[in-house]
Amino acid sequence: MARAGALLAVLALTACTAEAAREPDPVPATAVVPSVDYYKKWANGPNPAGDPSVFPINVWMQDPSGVENGEKLGRAYPKIGIDVGIGLWEDEWWYLRQEGLHETDWRVYVDGTRVDAVLADTAHARNYVGYLIADEPDMNKVYGDVFHPDMQPSAILKASDAVRAKDPSRPTYLNFSPWMGTPTGEVGYGHIEKSYEEDMRTYCSAADIASADYYGWTHPDRGDTVGAYSYGEVIDTMRKWCGPDKPLYGFVETGHPHTHGETISPDQLESAVWNTVLHGATGINYFAHSFHTDGSGEYSSVLTRPEITARVTAVNARLKSLARVLNAPTAPGMTAVSDNGIPVSALYKETGGERWVLAQTDGTRQHPRSLAAKVTVTVPVSSGTATVVDEGRTVPIVDGKVVDDFGPYQVHVYRF
Repeated sequence: MARAGALLAVLALTACTAEAAREPDPVPATAVVPSVDYYKKWANGPNPAGDPSVFPINVWMQDPSGVENGEKLGRAYPKIGIDVGIGLWEDEWWYLRQEGLHETDWRVYVDGTRVDAVLADTAHARNYVGYLIADEPDMNKVYGDVFHPDMQPSAILKASDAVRAKDPSRPTYLNFSPWMGTPTGEVGYGHIEKSYEEDMRTYCSAADIASADYYGWTHPDRGDTVGAYSYGEVIDTMRKWCGPDKPLYGFVETGHPHTHGETISPDQLESAVWNTVLHGATGINYFAHSFHTDGSGEYSSVLTRPEITARVTAVNARLKSLARVLNAPTAPGMTAVSDNGIPVSALYKETGGERWVLAQTDGTRQHPRSLAAKVTVTVPVSSGTATVVDEGRTVPIVDGKVVDDFGPYQVHVYRF
């Protein structure tokens, strides 16, 4: 477990860099959402049929054989809507985690060094959905004064290509740090192999599916700039490096991910999840580890904090109920603006003969905390009625506009 513990400790570190001012333009909504057809290329991947009713929900580095509340994690997580674990890590206890995986019938991305073991385990092929190639290579390429050649962009791409060649039936997964995932990621970036921009694109080319961790609500050095907006900002930033077609998963903490800083609340967690989705995240990855100033830690906070367990269960259920909508192409023809200048993150979708708008009152780096607002959504329909999904009410469409009240970070879903 020493290697795993070291890896988890690295996850607690994020960038402490100067924040450059950037005012995002929330209107019109243009978040890119790649097609689920992308997944069809992997017969043993997370969604071989490219089923649009599947919205991937994952958790980071969990042992299926571990136990919380008297139940093995590989059984507990699916009960709250978390279908896949990212990272079945490599050490001397691998075989126990593999036995737990078999016993619970959970599904995971495994360490990229375990391709041979996966290919040999044909009886449990469905349980291995892909390979985790590396975690935070963009940060660990130069850590302190130590240069790591195996974490350089070209080395990561070479390692990923070797895994792809050996098992083309499963995708590669990489998680990155704020060096890739934030607008100021170039500040403090280590050894440059070619250029910062080309390094980021090379890193992302190694990933068939990618994410980046930046815990905006709980970061100890954020001061007055904390807010849900930073989670969507990660997706926007990564989209520059990874292109329009690659699935990008939102990374959201469920506990206390730093030795200092804050513990995320249920409301903050929900706001962060939706902010990533409304900026084009095609899945969610929960980070359940907590670290404390006294050196203690626990790694399944999504299960050990009852208020978080309940909220995560509800959020996951809503995401899955809207999967076909979220996976539909983003359509043009809609804008959203508030009456008090608070940005609005929004998506307009057309699927199954219906139109949908998903909107959330947001924030910015200059004005990070969302406020209550009256929001006007302009839609390509002149009149009628929109159903506010899951709220038991309707709102009129008048002169091509829907006008509705929002609380801070509130999400409304309209169907018409």
